[in-house]
Amino acid sequence: MASHSPDTPRDHARAANGNIDHAPGRRPSTSRERIFTSAMELFAARGFASTNVEDIAVAAGISRRTLFRYYPNKAAIPWGEFSDQIAVMREHFLLIDDALPLREALADALVFFNTFPASETRVHRARMRLLLDEPELQAHSVLMYSDWRAAIAEFVADRRGENTTDLIPLAVAHAAQGIAMSSYQAWLSLPEEKGSQEALHGYLQKACEILD
Repeated sequence: MASHSPDTPRDHARAANGNIDHAPGRRPSTSRERIFTSAMELFAARGFASTNVEDIAVAAGISRRTLFRYYPNKAAIPWGEFSDQIAVMREHFLLIDDALPLREALADALVFFNTFPASETRVHRARMRLLLDEPELQAHSVLMYSDWRAAIAEFVADRRGENTTDLIPLAVAHAAQGIAMSSYQAWLSLPEEKGSQEALHGYLQKACEILD
């Protein structure tokens, strides 16, 4: 195991937390959850393009102003608390044992990041179909994926003593995104009754074998 001085962020995180006890799929605030749930129901019934912010606000029983306190625009709603979840993933990276091979460390992080309450599997599948397939969401998705890749690149660069702009951290970050997206595409192709969280995790772990 690589050693670190007691003053490194990684050791402070380990000492303070021991283990992360909350996966990124934690429960959101009540208002944010109501907006998200109302929006997803409307997107499913009408389609993303045919649903506007006013429709979502009315369905959630709030004003447009309140909605915009939680989400800057309609395209941000299907992403939920994605930015907060990236922050949690960064915390998780700090707690991964340095002795764990990079492939296993990334597989661990991808499974952690893509863990959600089993009761929300149906909604999560609908959400991911929307994010992957809806043309109007692709521009916003580019920004979100960029932030996610940055977190991966930071972890890899830290492990290798390199910069986040160096080749290997960048390459691994892009590969990790490909692993996640291809795993979701395979998972979403499964019938509803077979699309369990365990099946998704299995795809993520299997796909990470390309990093060997």
